[in-house]
Amino acid sequence: MKKQILFALIVLFVFTACSKKMLREDEILQRRDVLESAEPNLLLSSVIQKSTFTYHGLGGVNSTILAATMQYFQGNRSAGDNIYQGFEKPKGDLYSITAQIKLVQAAIDIVHAKKLKNYEGIFTIFKALLWSSATDLYGDIYYTDGLHGQDGILFPKFDDQKDIYPALILDLKNATQLLTEGTEEIDKTYDLFYGGDKTKWIKFANSLRLRLLMRVSGKLATAPADIAAVAALPLMSDVTDNASINYQGGDRTYSWPMGALYMGYSDNFLLNRPCKTLIDSLKALNDERLKVWVAPIERPWSNKIDSININSFTDPSTKIKYGKRTIVQKGYTYDILWEYMDRSRAQINNVYKLIQDSMTIHAGYPAGSFIDVLGANGSYVFPDTKWNYKVSIFSKLLNENSNPLLKACALQVDEVQFLLAEAHVKGYITVGSAEDYYKKGVEMALKRWGEPLPSNYFTNPKAKFPATGTSAQKLAKIGLQKWLGLFLMGAESYADYRRTRVPFIEKNAYLSIGGYQFPLRYRYPETEMANNATNYQTAVGKLDKGDTEFSKIWLLQ
Repeated sequence: MKKQILFALIVLFVFTACSKKMLREDEILQRRDVLESAEPNLLLSSVIQKSTFTYHGLGGVNSTILAATMQYFQGNRSAGDNIYQGFEKPKGDLYSITAQIKLVQAAIDIVHAKKLKNYEGIFTIFKALLWSSATDLYGDIYYTDGLHGQDGILFPKFDDQKDIYPALILDLKNATQLLTEGTEEIDKTYDLFYGGDKTKWIKFANSLRLRLLMRVSGKLATAPADIAAVAALPLMSDVTDNASINYQGGDRTYSWPMGALYMGYSDNFLLNRPCKTLIDSLKALNDERLKVWVAPIERPWSNKIDSININSFTDPSTKIKYGKRTIVQKGYTYDILWEYMDRSRAQINNVYKLIQDSMTIHAGYPAGSFIDVLGANGSYVFPDTKWNYKVSIFSKLLNENSNPLLKACALQVDEVQFLLAEAHVKGYITVGSAEDYYKKGVEMALKRWGEPLPSNYFTNPKAKFPATGTSAQKLAKIGLQKWLGLFLMGAESYADYRRTRVPFIEKNAYLSIGGYQFPLRYRYPETEMANNATNYQTAVGKLDKGDTEFSKIWLLQ
């Protein structure tokens, strides 16, 4: 399969020569030309893999800005993302997205000419996924005229976001129609999502349309009725419907981006640590995903001598009292040293007031950690500039190059269930119940990480759905679980949070103290300012605060 995928990627990058001297600089750099030819099955595997990797990479460790903003982790050394500094400069992510869209559109053109409706429907889904990501991040973009440098459109106009979203929603409706009418067999070997199962592709298209409709539910008058109509269609209902693919170990190109091929466990892997917001939320829920995602602290604090009696000893050189213990957590072994908070020692007494988490083996960086990151939770020993012995690392699972639990994701069944729960609370749909959708969403989110739903999970007041509560109370429960379900899917989590502001995270910990304003968008790439100045200025003129991270795009107005 690796060889097949590699060959497909090579085919996708066979480009025609560009003779236009005035071709925009970004198109030269990205070499965005049409494909000469490719077989549909090769296009299928390449479009699925590259599109999914591109989308998932926008909000994970490939691009830490959104994962840190959404408080899945915090930077341990280069901590600017913890306080939104990455939003202050123009962002070139638009070009990584549009480069992939160019390939997807070329694939659409090829299969459309061959009247392969199933393949055209599948490729149209990815086109909508990628364009929605671009407009979600930036606002107005050149949806209609962009990426047509070879056709002489060197300076594309920016479409209004209010026009882009209805077009994307229509694209997904058309994708479902194409898949319904298509008669050609979908190649099972090259279909990396569903093994040729067309019914699952239809569920994906419908579910993605639900996501986009909920995004514009407060903006388009027709959205509530459209949501009700889509909710009656086949949607993702089990983890087997998830639009996701496994990472493959052995080849860095296809490996999990937090794996050892990218990050040694005692090297760059240490630079991104779990956020305290994430850890405390999981603790309050007694949620086993905490142990799946987060490693025990190497030297947790103990405020009782008798709590460290297991293999306890005193370091003769430092006189520090420790309790040594080996923990097996989700199949991985960790050695920890409980450290007694002996206030008779000056070093410990000096950091005593900084200790936020003691008597626990899991602790994270508070949101907005920046100036004294390495001293968080009272850490006072720094062997190098990446370590903090008093804050958890991510689990050993997340440092593997591949694992059945590690997937590149485009859309998941749990997100769909939470969208249905929200739609029910808001009165957009009447079928089913918000509580049932909520509970199924939680179950599917746990199942995706290999965890069964505990029988007592919803007896916990933090997890129990407030069936007789207010809409705000219900939406708070849904929003919290949806945020957890979108772990390391920062692009979707960010877009959803701007719409709902649930769970409210932007004033957590040091963010409130520092008065940092939550960013609302990416700034346009510098290339647009230089090479497409007239259309760039027109687009910027529609933003209430100019091309800054604090301007409200149409979705937020």
